[in-house]
This record gives sequence, structure tokens and C-alpha cells, in this order.
Amino acid sequence: MSRLVRVVTHWGLLLHIYVSMTGFALTLLFAITGLTLNHQDFGAAEPVVVDSSMAVPIEVAARGGEQVVAPWLKGSLGLRTPLSDYREDDQQIQATFAAPGHRTLVTIDRAAHSAHVETETRGLLGKLDDLHKGFDSGPVWYWIIDLTAVLLTISALTGLTTLVGLRHRRVSGFVFGTLGLATLATIYFLFVPQ
Repeated sequence: MSRLVRVVTHWGLLLHIYVSMTGFALTLLFAITGLTLNHQDFGAAEPVVVDSSMAVPIEVAARGGEQVVAPWLKGSLGLRTPLSDYREDDQQIQATFAAPGHRTLVTIDRAAHSAHVETETRGLLGKLDDLHKGFDSGPVWYWIIDLTAVLLTISALTGLTTLVGLRHRRVSGFVFGTLGLATLATIYFLFVPQ
């Protein structure tokens, strides 16, 4: 084996080990939540919805505006969840506060000075499922998802680089890798609706 191949496979192995270990916890999270997302019938992420109503001060309902309504609602309802959507017209104001596994939708009737509050929680698995999908998780978690994808890509590529240097396992490794890809392609074309 040439010196260049040995050096490349050595560094590939080192990168593979450390990048794989760095991404292991994230890989485990996404593997488990992938399973729970695929099997919603587990029932552990069933939503619990609570409806309530509240009076709204005349000045809040009449004035409107995200900068007025959102802080008032957060204070009145004791919400820590960020505002994710806000809409208003002459008849009503609608504000949604959402975070992974939790959503509060408030609809204010401007003429009646009252609000309907719908709070939905989905428990720990619902929160983890939303983190898997990146729903209402904020920009930092968005980058964590991308980082996980990059770590898995590097892990796969360095694993292939390492396999090149393993003389006795090289052929069987690439044969099994090719069989795996061929099996996935066959399942896709035969069983996934087109």
C-alpha cells in the first residue's frame, strides 16, 4: 500500500472515530424520534387540548398590534413560549405561541373584548418529535439539525475512506454497501407510491 493511501486512511480513521462519537448522541436522538414519528400509534405523543376563555381589556382589543397584544397575552397567561404567528383584522386578533410539544392559540373577539384560548401539549415524545422535525424550535436548533447532517455525512465518508485501507475487508465492505443501496432502491421503486 502506498504511503499516501496509508496517510489518508489513517486520518480518515481518526476523523471517523471522533466525528462519529461527537455525533453519537444526536444520532441516537434522531434515530429514536424517527421511530416514534413513524409509529404515531404508540400513543405517547397524543395531544391534550384545554380550552378556556378570558376577558380582554378594551384598549388592548381596540388598539391591537403585535407589540401590544403579544406581551399582554404572555403576561396574562403566564406564557414563556415565543410568539410564532400573529394575524389581525377588524373583527379579531389571532396569536399563536409555539414551542416543541406545546402550542397556545389565542383568538380575540375585538367587539366582545374576550378571547378563546386553546392550549395543546403533547408530552415528552411530542416535544422530541417536534425537535426531530425542527418545528417551532428556533434558529439554534435549526443549526443543530444541519450540524447533525454534516457530522453523519463526514462519518459516512471517513468510514468509506477507512474501508479503502482495510485490505482484507475492502471488497466485502463495498459489496455489502452496494447491496444495501440496491436494496433501498428496489424497495423504493417497488413499494413507495410514485
